[in-house]
Amino acid sequence: MPETTWWYIGIGVFVFSLITFIGWSSKRWPNRDKKIREAIRQPKIVAIIGWLVLLIGLLFILVSSWSGVESGDALPMQICGFVLFLAGSFLVFIYANWYLIIREDEVVLRTAFRYVRTIRYHDVERYVYLRRGIQPFLKIWSIHGVVIELNSRTFDVSAIVTALEARDAAGK
Repeated sequence: MPETTWWYIGIGVFVFSLITFIGWSSKRWPNRDKKIREAIRQPKIVAIIGWLVLLIGLLFILVSSWSGVESGDALPMQICGFVLFLAGSFLVFIYANWYLIIREDEVVLRTAFRYVRTIRYHDVERYVYLRRGIQPFLKIWSIHGVVIELNSRTFDVSAIVTALEARDAAGK
């Protein structure tokens, strides 16, 4: 095999290992909110990546505006920079607003747009494990129409499942 193929394989294995480690560490050591101690936030890597993408987008915009970039290349570079800036801003926005609270009697989820969804365990209509590709999800429906979907590989949902199974064993 050529040397470049080995480089591609090595980079792929490194990226896969890094993503696996980030997922494992975010479940093992959840990112707790400083104000609400029981709230679990998005992994810090979301904010780090968001700030990096935001700054790269800003750099693209500034370089295309200030340097001697040819006029035909400046517009695509500005558009790409603007898209990167928006994507990074959205990741930082998600990190700042989203959190999950798992209590003894309820689950509280605040979405990225600050919409709070609360489901009490005795109000659960049904729950199911789903697969989206290789990612397992727990989806919970309330009798009031509230739906919460959590990645069970990223967040420890065992307390929720235990409470729901105990509720089902007691006859709702």
